[in-house]
Amino acid sequence: MHKLFSKILFIAGVAAIAALSAAPARAQMMDDKEKAPVYTYVSEWAVPRASWPAYEKGIPDTKKLMDKFVADGTLVDYGWFKNLVHQEGAPTHGDWFSATTVGNLMKALNALMAQGAAAGPDKVLAESKHWDYVLVSRQYGKHSGTFENSYLRVSSFKTKHGEGETVEKALNSYIIPRLEKLLADGAIHYYAVSREVIHSSDSAEFDIVVITNGTDGLDKFYASLDAAAKANPTGGPAFGSATEGSAHRDFLSLTTAVFK
Repeated sequence: MHKLFSKILFIAGVAAIAALSAAPARAQMMDDKEKAPVYTYVSEWAVPRASWPAYEKGIPDTKKLMDKFVADGTLVDYGWFKNLVHQEGAPTHGDWFSATTVGNLMKALNALMAQGAAAGPDKVLAESKHWDYVLVSRQYGKHSGTFENSYLRVSSFKTKHGEGETVEKALNSYIIPRLEKLLADGAIHYYAVSREVIHSSDSAEFDIVVITNGTDGLDKFYASLDAAAKANPTGGPAFGSATEGSAHRDFLSLTTAVFK
């Protein structure tokens, strides 16, 4: 998550699959399926491999503070993740927290900064590349609870000029119903379509984020994508034709997530 959550999706020719894991294009088109906004602050770090253990030692202190904010209603979720597909100079670790208002998001951020180590020991953070993102989601679903050894699948997309309505229709009629079914079946614990609120990237970009129920949930997620492509062979291509194929990126991380 540099983009806090960075992004999720899958099969591009089969672009439908891609869409199932990332967040929607930042063409902020609202409809009656959109819920009250949830804002997320994501921090990503490119931690040198030798410093991974030191970085991870900072997680318990952050967790105590996050648990306090979830208990008093300031936050609605938080988590941390470890990237499983590494690229030189790209993030290796990250964390996120979410609130129903930007003010509550900043309250939690200020407390983390005051604590002195929002994602690990100061020395490790000082030697690590760093990215922050503030996102908003209006299409999402989740289970309440703490979920360890889950998988965060993020796919990032960019809407073609003038195709925002097509992308939204594909999300609402093709992708989100499939994610809702996976949520109901227990294969995933969370999904969201996310856009930046503070734009540090192209405003036409969006992410589809999914957190699976372990490795079994990951397999069921991909199986569902295959089934969706067969059941609705026009859904994937319609989504794919409305997004820039060269801008698509996927991220896969091991995660622990806490949802109120």
